[in-house]
Amino acid sequence: MNDAPHHDPEGAFRSAGAHEERFTPPPPPRGRPFGRLRLLSLADAAAAPERNHLLKGLIAPGELSVWWGPPKSGKTFLVLRVVYGLALGRGMWNRKAKPCRVLYVAAEGESGFAARLLVLRDALGDAGEALQYIASAAVMGPPSGDLADAIAAALAMRANLVVIDTLARTFGEGDENTAQDMSAYVGACDRLRTETGAHVAIVHHGTKEGATARGSGALLGAVDLSVRVARGTEGGASAALVECSKDDASGAELPFRLRVVELAPDPDGDPRTTCVAEEAEAGAKPRKPLPQVARSALAVLATLILSEGAPIPPGELMPLHAKGVRDDHWRAECEARRLSLAESQKDRDRVFRHAVQALRSAGEIGMRSGWSWLLAPSSGADQGCEIP
Repeated sequence: MNDAPHHDPEGAFRSAGAHEERFTPPPPPRGRPFGRLRLLSLADAAAAPERNHLLKGLIAPGELSVWWGPPKSGKTFLVLRVVYGLALGRGMWNRKAKPCRVLYVAAEGESGFAARLLVLRDALGDAGEALQYIASAAVMGPPSGDLADAIAAALAMRANLVVIDTLARTFGEGDENTAQDMSAYVGACDRLRTETGAHVAIVHHGTKEGATARGSGALLGAVDLSVRVARGTEGGASAALVECSKDDASGAELPFRLRVVELAPDPDGDPRTTCVAEEAEAGAKPRKPLPQVARSALAVLATLILSEGAPIPPGELMPLHAKGVRDDHWRAECEARRLSLAESQKDRDRVFRHAVQALRSAGEIGMRSGWSWLLAPSSGADQGCEIP
């Protein structure tokens, strides 16, 4: 049973004025035509509509952005969280948002994309038809075999925002390291945004070192917004840095964390997990490293929950829709795995209590009424979470 709050996308569009503003026929073009070109004057500049945002100070209609980072930095999880929130009319990092219709082209990692969406639905609410997706390989760059169909799909759902995930999987023929081929890919994205009026956000890989985006610099030179995503150090928040914004302020930091979410077992009964990006506090400092014995105890708890965790019984201050294990079972498993090499039972109990205290102080676990559960991802709890 899905207990997520009901969301009415059309009502949200109407209440925000987005429905009438975005989808009425555009005004006739201004200026004098010279073939495909138009000659404009200061009077045309004064009559030009004001620039507006889908996400204040970051994402505007009809523009092009790239969100890039090294492997396993969480860039896909972050972008998906941002645009899912926009489909609900919710911003992040104290930035105002307008309700959007989002088309997400999931050309990489498409096999797990549906599960990620359902996790966000359960966490944030049902976006309904405001977010639709394509979960297959799609060629946007030359020879642009799927570009016309993507444009048609975006127009059919009246999308305000199109995500291409990733550049590498949609590039087409050619070499992303050459300026000519990269410029051709940018030209295809320009056609997508100009013919739909939507913002086009590209998810792109960085080098393994994370120093720069992969491929030709022609991409970063052409976009309106460039955001570099970097995974935090152990226990610290990850961050997206606005490296360049042509019409908004550059240099803003957008902190986030990845939370591990347990999924239903696969057909073989093996445990599965995914991640969801959550906004973190600005300037969040890394947590102090956990003692080795605490990390070991946390790994034992995470393994138990994945393999045999049970829904936590409802009760006062107990988490909803979470799984955990009984405290005594966790303790017994730590004992069986010789968490402590102390000779006496008293000393082994003391070691376990200190490990539990460290985990609770770090905000890694919750405990109540004889149950223990995970609160946050960490070195012990996020094993098996694929982070693109």
